[in-house]
Amino acid sequence: MKKILYVLALAWLVCGVASCEKEVKDYDGREGVYFYVQYGPEWGDTTIWASQSFTPVEFVKSTGDYHDVKLRVMTTGRIKGYDRTFRVVVDKDSTTAVEGVNYDPFDEFQVVKAGSHYADLVIRLKRDKSIQTEERVLTLKLEPTEDFGIGINWWGEVPGLWSSTGGNDFDASMHKITMNDFLVRPARWIPAIDYAPGQTEGGLWGAFTRKKYDLICEKFNLTYDDFASEVTMPNAKRTMIANYFVNYLQELYDKGTPVLEEDGRAMYFMGVSWKSIVGQPWIPAE
Repeated sequence: MKKILYVLALAWLVCGVASCEKEVKDYDGREGVYFYVQYGPEWGDTTIWASQSFTPVEFVKSTGDYHDVKLRVMTTGRIKGYDRTFRVVVDKDSTTAVEGVNYDPFDEFQVVKAGSHYADLVIRLKRDKSIQTEERVLTLKLEPTEDFGIGINWWGEVPGLWSSTGGNDFDASMHKITMNDFLVRPARWIPAIDYAPGQTEGGLWGAFTRKKYDLICEKFNLTYDDFASEVTMPNAKRTMIANYFVNYLQELYDKGTPVLEEDGRAMYFMGVSWKSIVGQPWIPAE
């Protein structure tokens, strides 16, 4: 049975829906569903992208508090002239993401529209502090319904398609979404050093902190990719950002309401009137 389903998948994917009309009509088994999520390099030919077993989401590369992941679910067998329902559930044994915290609830019962051979399931992920230090996983699993069984039990290498990122052999009835919001000092941050507690900040932007990075992105509408190269972050732009924050932070400091880092010290850029020592909180003047 596994071999029959695998051969069917090859015919469907390589030939396409139109050219495989005979194979689809000759299929006498129960109609089924399977995940068919493709991605690859931006320059690649999308028609030969591999089917992937997982989708990685890095919130640091996006803006906003949400990220929508679109997962394609394909069908085997004949196309019908009426709507059909399939079911997708969270596989709790392999999921560490928390509903309502890391992702929004979704309807387990999804619809393949009349005349169609696929449906796109959209999962909304949520930016949360929990994924700043820990990657979380949401694993989805297809379950049989009255309309559909499981179309392909196991995925293998498909001629004409690139190899999958995580290997070609995987369960086609399951798909894993990984999510994190890990942040490391970007390439165009000055100075390119890590400060230890007790060290005095220096350089154009001072020590790299998440709070300072988030504030820069907020004020200048930037994303992590904008800090990646001299093309997106030239020296003139770095200097402009520093000058803006010297004025912004100095004004607040003079009012007695400085912007404080997580350790309580006043946020620093080169040119402010105070000295900033990592780990040493700011003490208001009496």
